[in-house]
Amino acid sequence: MSFQLEPILDTEAELKFHALKQGLFEHVDAVFGWNDDFQKERMSQEYQTDWFYWIKRDKTRVGLICFKPYDNAYHVHLLLVFPECQNQGVGQQVMHALHQQARQQLRDKVTLSSFVRNRKAIQFYQRLGYTILNQEDDFVSMSLTLSQEITSKEAS
Repeated sequence: MSFQLEPILDTEAELKFHALKQGLFEHVDAVFGWNDDFQKERMSQEYQTDWFYWIKRDKTRVGLICFKPYDNAYHVHLLLVFPECQNQGVGQQVMHALHQQARQQLRDKVTLSSFVRNRKAIQFYQRLGYTILNQEDDFVSMSLTLSQEITSKEAS
């Protein structure tokens, strides 16, 4: 199964927001309470458009990823695989491709954070070799040193 990352255009803001809400609502609502206007404002103020990519398989959107470069690393703000496409290896393939891209750019790690309550995501990243750096209140911070990445055979 192959996939492509395609930049999300400014004209696709509503589609992007719908996808973000689909993936984040249950966690944000449980921790902070969800407010559409607040979340739209937050996305426009705190995240650059060029950090967002559609994950496509056969020209069909199967998810999205938001990541940014910083220092000598990438930080993944979020990885969302649409429910009907989960458990098909999409997330693992996307993360391995991101790790490869980071290596090609001579970056040495990938970091991310997750809601503590999102055990499925935390376990997914741990299977890929990510370690928990710290946990505060509702969030856990994780990191992968790329030289320590688990191969896909080991993660299976």
